[in-house]
Amino acid sequence: MEQSNILWVDFLANATRLLDANKMKELIEHAQNCKITHLVVDAKIPYGFTTYPSQFAFHVSEMKDEQYKRWEGRDFLQEMIEHAKGTGLKVIANVDVFSEGSGINKEGMVYSKPEWRVTLYDESFSNMPTAMENHNDPTIFVNPIHPEVEAYELSIIQEIINHYEIDGVVLDRCRYPNIYGDFSRLSKEKFEAYIEQKIENWPTDIMTVEHKKPVFGKLFPKWAEFRANNIKNFVKKARNVVKTKNTDLIFTVYVGSWYPLYYNEGVNWGSKTYQPSFEWVSDTYCTAAYAEEFDFIMTGCYYPEVTIEEAKNNQRPANWYSVEGAIEMSKEVINGQIPVIASLYLKDYQDNVEQFLKAVKLCKEQTNGVMLFDTIYLEDYQWWGEFERFIK
Repeated sequence: MEQSNILWVDFLANATRLLDANKMKELIEHAQNCKITHLVVDAKIPYGFTTYPSQFAFHVSEMKDEQYKRWEGRDFLQEMIEHAKGTGLKVIANVDVFSEGSGINKEGMVYSKPEWRVTLYDESFSNMPTAMENHNDPTIFVNPIHPEVEAYELSIIQEIINHYEIDGVVLDRCRYPNIYGDFSRLSKEKFEAYIEQKIENWPTDIMTVEHKKPVFGKLFPKWAEFRANNIKNFVKKARNVVKTKNTDLIFTVYVGSWYPLYYNEGVNWGSKTYQPSFEWVSDTYCTAAYAEEFDFIMTGCYYPEVTIEEAKNNQRPANWYSVEGAIEMSKEVINGQIPVIASLYLKDYQDNVEQFLKAVKLCKEQTNGVMLFDTIYLEDYQWWGEFERFIK
């Protein structure tokens, strides 16, 4: 895989500015000048709404927030595709998979289909963060193994590749919300079938919670493997949908780079050739690894510290709490099986363009490119010029 410069265009962040078609055109021009190779364009956002008119999902203009109502009758995905046409930019449609509602505005598919909603270990944990990088995220998740959920999410992917001239699909939030979901009766039954035994003490044989922190029970390693296999099974079906349509379509994924903590999200994004040795890992955890299902992987190296040395100086708990350390972790876990593209959260470098460019340089030197999240920060920080000069 050649070096890729990937720019993410998050709908929620950019919706107001990109109402103006001239701003879309301007964005594409900036991207070309900055040698961007791929644009990631939101097709389905974290609250489950689609940016295009869907047969299955609610449109973003149906959200309660007034700024999004102005998108009524418009197709963000198609408009971005049109502006990118003929430029050489590849457009990858982003699908936020298992996130289907906003807890703030009480909206989204999960409110129409409450039976899909993730059942938490304890409902008092409903305000727990959904992921490490989203501490205040109001996103509500659905249970990945609910058969209606699986069919619905696959139908969205099918719809997108059937109706849009895109170059590929990226999965985001293709995971559980956190370690506290899903503890439904369905998950219990499926897990018992998976381990071929009845659970004596549910859910304490899996884990207990003390001082708002999980304490692993005797079944937790198999539970972590079970959850990761559930996500892998969906990924394999999603890949089949995409590649059956066209084998040349890109099929990729975004994950957080913090692999030692990713059991929280119920995902083993490593290679099946990699067997980690953490306390929560079963002997067969590598069977739940899904890296080989993708053409490449984008791992979020979301740290203000660029080097391992900086992380040590700032007394971070581990080396991988840095862009350099996160890259090393990502490459170790992927084990050379697919290309790795290190990803940066530009807000980490606010008021420090030199640190941002230092991070980009490292990503490009040590992985197959860089993914920038998100466009809005290049705009707000007025970094287009600096980035263009750097990249040339």
